[in-house]
Amino acid sequence: MSIDRAPNSRIKRMNYREAIAHLNSFINFERLPEPRFNTQIRDLDRFRELLDELGNPQSRYPIIHIAGTKGKGSTAAMISSILRAAGYRTGLYTSPHLVTVRERIRVDGRIIPKAEFASLIDYIGKTSTSSYPSNHPTYRTVFEYLTAAALLWFARKRVDFAVVEAGLGGKLDATVVVDPLLTVMTPIGLDHTTVLGGSVSAIAADKAHIIKSDVPAVSARQSAEARSQLVRRAGEVGTELTFAPGHTEFEPLSSGLHHQSFFAPRRSLGNDAIHLNLAGRFQLDNTSTVLTSIGKLVEAGFPVAPRAVQRGLSRVRLQGRMQLVRRKPSLVLDGSHNPMSIEALLESLSELIGNRSLHVIFSAMRSKPAGRMLELLSSVAANFYIAPISFPKGMTNGELRSEAEHLHLPHVICTDIPSAFDRACLEAGSNGLILATGSLYLAGEVIRHLRGLPPPYLDGRIDDRI
Repeated sequence: MSIDRAPNSRIKRMNYREAIAHLNSFINFERLPEPRFNTQIRDLDRFRELLDELGNPQSRYPIIHIAGTKGKGSTAAMISSILRAAGYRTGLYTSPHLVTVRERIRVDGRIIPKAEFASLIDYIGKTSTSSYPSNHPTYRTVFEYLTAAALLWFARKRVDFAVVEAGLGGKLDATVVVDPLLTVMTPIGLDHTTVLGGSVSAIAADKAHIIKSDVPAVSARQSAEARSQLVRRAGEVGTELTFAPGHTEFEPLSSGLHHQSFFAPRRSLGNDAIHLNLAGRFQLDNTSTVLTSIGKLVEAGFPVAPRAVQRGLSRVRLQGRMQLVRRKPSLVLDGSHNPMSIEALLESLSELIGNRSLHVIFSAMRSKPAGRMLELLSSVAANFYIAPISFPKGMTNGELRSEAEHLHLPHVICTDIPSAFDRACLEAGSNGLILATGSLYLAGEVIRHLRGLPPPYLDGRIDDRI
């Protein structure tokens, strides 16, 4: 079957709403409870069969595969931006999305249009010859469908590179079927413990499966437990693993709520200051990982000039990661959803708050340690505005209230995220600073509210309106 056209052009094709309805008919573990991964009942053989039926689009371009707990999105966005600045047509696949599912699939920074997205879903649906019943544990999931769509779109657009972010874990994540040119591991910490395991070591062992034989691997600085598992995996498959230096290699020059400048003493970058269009000291760790990764690509024979690195970092865009979206009062969106990310966020905010009071809009998914996140935020917050996310896996107001009261936090209970936003703006005043954090889904709802878009479906269905 050709990658470039549907099985039969005379057969009626799905429109966008029909394509979304088709997607919503599959299992979506982003909105349903995810069982602990069990290799006895779940594997990726059927997903590999699907890609084979589609002509193995993932084999038509080099791939940079990224996994980790914190910083995956930032790292992917930076690498993609640098490659684009170097003149490479670049595909980017990330998750989850903030507003529209089409955000997950981009070529040269542009999200996939509705018509093309619908065409891909239609093509995959007509190509698939699955014989498993819908209640089979390995039945195809929404994430597998979207991953196939992204890989197919990149092939159709004839990209020079694809940057692919793993969804959850590594061993059984749909993205692990790719044969990458380079693998990249961002910092690993406790997250998705009910699925991947209750320790950093167990989680790292799962995510380490993206490291493959004879494929160079780069890792951010890691804890001793995570580092041990990554080194073990690299030894088992016989590949080179390089750890990036971290933010200690940089000399900060200036920083603000939407950018920072620093000097990186690397010969390959010349002597110019680097301007990063992302705020947060934690982004320097991500930048170190990115620069080390780009160095590996250059070693592999893909030229990337120093000016391309500088242009790419200065142009990178990323929603929902310490993103300043409004002034008077200043509003910062950050999708941190675990204690590890909250700690990194607070380290950066401490330099930016100054004498202003910090008002925190907070919500979280039920599987997350909300109490610990609130406890960390309480060290700097003047008040909390708590509301449930419009998502089935989100914490209820009762659960959020219980956590806040247990910690004796000053808080206001609001009916929904837009109400929490409006209340925080009213009380913060024009000189205040508002932080919306605890979940990327919360950040997405704030963006919808600011754009005048309808709220998400309460049952977590993918939105067919945008």
